[in-house]
Amino acid sequence: MLTILNLLGQNAKLILPLGILFALCLPETGNDLSVIVPPLIMIIYAVTFIRMDLMAMLRETLSPSHLIEQLVISAVLLILMPIILIGACQIVGVNALLMPSAVWYAVAPPIASTAWICSLMGLSLPVAMRIIIMTSLLAPFTGPFIGSLILGDATGLSSFDMFVNLAIMIFVGVVIALIGQLLLGPARIARNTDSFNGLAALAMLLFLIPIFNGMTGQIVLNPWLALSLLALATILNFSTQFVLMLLAKFAPSATLAQLASVMAVVGGNRNVGLYYGALPPDPVFSMFTALYQLPLYLTPLLMGHMRRLMGLDR
Repeated sequence: MLTILNLLGQNAKLILPLGILFALCLPETGNDLSVIVPPLIMIIYAVTFIRMDLMAMLRETLSPSHLIEQLVISAVLLILMPIILIGACQIVGVNALLMPSAVWYAVAPPIASTAWICSLMGLSLPVAMRIIIMTSLLAPFTGPFIGSLILGDATGLSSFDMFVNLAIMIFVGVVIALIGQLLLGPARIARNTDSFNGLAALAMLLFLIPIFNGMTGQIVLNPWLALSLLALATILNFSTQFVLMLLAKFAPSATLAQLASVMAVVGGNRNVGLYYGALPPDPVFSMFTALYQLPLYLTPLLMGHMRRLMGLDR
């Protein structure tokens, strides 16, 4: 089993995109598998957080010297960037049918596995982890309320209920990670980096099964809608990463360049699945969530190459 996980971890850049092709070929089960999405999201959080010294990082993050910096970064990712992204979508006239998907993407926190993606791309893991911890703690307080403010009753769920659903998934993931740390110990976790990379990849591959269940038929029936949603997901993700990578390119110091590079990856790859698991079923947002996995899973491969072209990786 460890050998399989090691192979998954070592070849994740190629395996993740191939996983999407595999998921598209899976037959429809005829059952609603969305009920397993929240537990899978909890597992993804747990697999990411188990490799962090959560208490030490939380103490460091909340120390006076780091707290203001982390709050500013979180405000940029969870408030400023959503306003910019949603405003840009409104200015260019994104179709009203697609707009809720754009809103939920914009207000979502970085997906927990972006810490692992940053590691794959040779970026600072501690910087990514601190950002993910703080944004994960704050996301239930920002996203549901911004989303409800913009979409109103169209959300189908009160902002408080969304807050509770999001908080439960994140909190349970943290608890599982802490239990895993107690059982395995930090030394054993540190010795098995490839295995935990493989476990993260496996969790992301398993996540594809429920969200792609029956999706191939929906794509065939609604090809233009699928194309529009894929274009929206790709533009939102990669444009965010590209703009922040440009900032990294022209940053006045190596520290700011590293921070902008990490923010590019975590800011572009948002945890849309968190809202998929928290909101009532919506066929359009379900299709967006499925198709959004393509730019997300291609990030280590494509954006790593983009960083080399931009001279950010020597």
